[in-house]
Amino acid sequence: MTIYWIRFILGTVCLLFGLFFIVTSVIGNFRFKFALNRMHSAALGDTLGLLGVILGTCFYNGLNVTTLKLLVIVALVWITSPVASHLIMLMEMTVGKYSAEANADESDEQGFERGTVEMRRHALEDMRKEEQEK
Repeated sequence: MTIYWIRFILGTVCLLFGLFFIVTSVIGNFRFKFALNRMHSAALGDTLGLLGVILGTCFYNGLNVTTLKLLVIVALVWITSPVASHLIMLMEMTVGKYSAEANADESDEQGFERGTVEMRRHALEDMRKEEQEK
């Protein structure tokens, strides 16, 4: 009987952990000014929030095939989500909208200096030109 209470308590703690990260991710998406900050907030909610919710359901469900399937889902999300977030951030920096936001003031919220993002964008443009010349 006590093993059921332990599983219930661990599952509830994990679900609350996941719910906390999902709620803070939603709040961060509305509060942050720059797209890269919002992307970071969404990625944290995606990975840590999902981990908490899935672990909570694993504790509730017990050790069986369904638990293994849930853990495979977590592994797949952990593989694909950071890659997708990185590509979206790279596109944001390459297009130049973020550099225009960063150059509007002396420095942006993340502490980037004025030319840092532009230097990265120009380096990517130079690499593309070299590839086209080949």
